[in-house]
Amino acid sequence: MIKPKKTVLFFPFNLLSHYLRCLVLAETYDPSEYQIYFISSNEYNKFVLKQGYEAFNSKQFDAAEVMRCSSRFDFSWLNTADLEEVMLDQVRIIKHLNADLVIGDMAPTLKMATEITGTHYISILNAYMTRYYKLTRKLSRSHKAYGFLQIFPIPLRNYLTRLGEKQAFNRIQKDFNHIRNKHGLANKQDYLCEIEGDETIICDLPELFPLKPLPPSYKIIGPLLYNVSPMDEQRLQEAIAQRPVICVCMGSSGDWESLRFLNDPYYAKYAVVTTGDTTNVLSASHIVSFTFINLDQVLKKCKVMICHGGNGTIYAGLKNQVYMLCLPSHFEQEWNISALERAGHGKSAIRFNQDKWKKEIALYH
Repeated sequence: MIKPKKTVLFFPFNLLSHYLRCLVLAETYDPSEYQIYFISSNEYNKFVLKQGYEAFNSKQFDAAEVMRCSSRFDFSWLNTADLEEVMLDQVRIIKHLNADLVIGDMAPTLKMATEITGTHYISILNAYMTRYYKLTRKLSRSHKAYGFLQIFPIPLRNYLTRLGEKQAFNRIQKDFNHIRNKHGLANKQDYLCEIEGDETIICDLPELFPLKPLPPSYKIIGPLLYNVSPMDEQRLQEAIAQRPVICVCMGSSGDWESLRFLNDPYYAKYAVVTTGDTTNVLSASHIVSFTFINLDQVLKKCKVMICHGGNGTIYAGLKNQVYMLCLPSHFEQEWNISALERAGHGKSAIRFNQDKWKKEIALYH
């Protein structure tokens, strides 16, 4: 008698980095025992289907709008109406596919959906988005109180930041608890409790993001790095043409317009290898543009990478011992960059003028 497969549903947030690390995690499940499905994405289904998984349709948050809000430290996207709409559709699909296990990556309503359906839930989190993070989550430069806080000494600044953060997380949770009360679910203390799972896995290195002692339901698994097929090495070498290489990787959320200066003829002495510049902001003759690259393969030829400070990108940089100059798009990337600065592997380039960019890049070539 053939034993039926268990059904696993993945709900990554609709950004490339979240899909890729969920795909890496999915590979750990034996296909002879598990049937794996991913929430459908117009942008990223090709990666899901390539690995042989099926896709399902379910409502999800508008990633572009979430990123716009995040850049302003605005949490209005976490409102009662949208939260409940997404949550109820998650309940529908969990029941429809008779899921045995649900795995979410930045899926804030999944805890409620899995409680309603009685389904085991695994939440993928970065260390700094847990209530066990040891350090202070620094206030974003985009926050209206950022400038005001700079007048205080660091210990007081950190205290005020933690106090304000606690109030913000409690305020955000009110909408979740409103939905919880409506559907007969127990309230949660704050947003950090809401995004935990029955099991919570942390895909970070404690050396970069230190944690307090964790409960048994938490597990640190380290970075989930997606293995891309090798590039045509001969084509890559011909495009580089023996020039020093600058890799530019801004993920699916980076601000390419801020890098337009790399078109300047000054940078023609470098091979500027870009990935993901879908609007061709960088288009000078010395720009070597790819839709998608094997980042390891390119970084082995580099000493410096310009990036957005995304989680997967910084770990690729660390793996290949490349110094990172970072232009974040939102506060979580700022926290990543702070970790790089503490460890001496990179720095924020937010305040760089043209002379500063030239000097910093020249340091590594």
